[in-house]
Amino acid sequence: MSIRIEPTRLSESLVGREFAYLVTAGSERSHVVALRCAIVGDRVTMTGAGRSALANVASNHRVTLVWAPTEADVENRKYSIIADGSAIVDGDVVAITVTNAVFHRPAP
Repeated sequence: MSIRIEPTRLSESLVGREFAYLVTAGSERSHVVALRCAIVGDRVTMTGAGRSALANVASNHRVTLVWAPTEADVENRKYSIIADGSAIVDGDVVAITVTNAVFHRPAP
């Protein structure tokens, strides 16, 4: 089950979540890296992604972000947050415009 999150309100849902997994796709395989991020509106920025993630984003702008459930006492804390977006590379920064985001609960 998924509950939609308005992309411009994503930051309100991230209380207690320290980092996101950035999932990128290369020509041969996917690449996942855990990074801290800054969020303003529907825009997420991340630094420290490394060569593989930066190269993947440069060749394929579609990315996925995943935040794990949190122990913080907030609404929907047991749900992961999954967001899709369009990314660009600016130096060592990956900037993502989120196009879709959901709370996603684990299977029973």
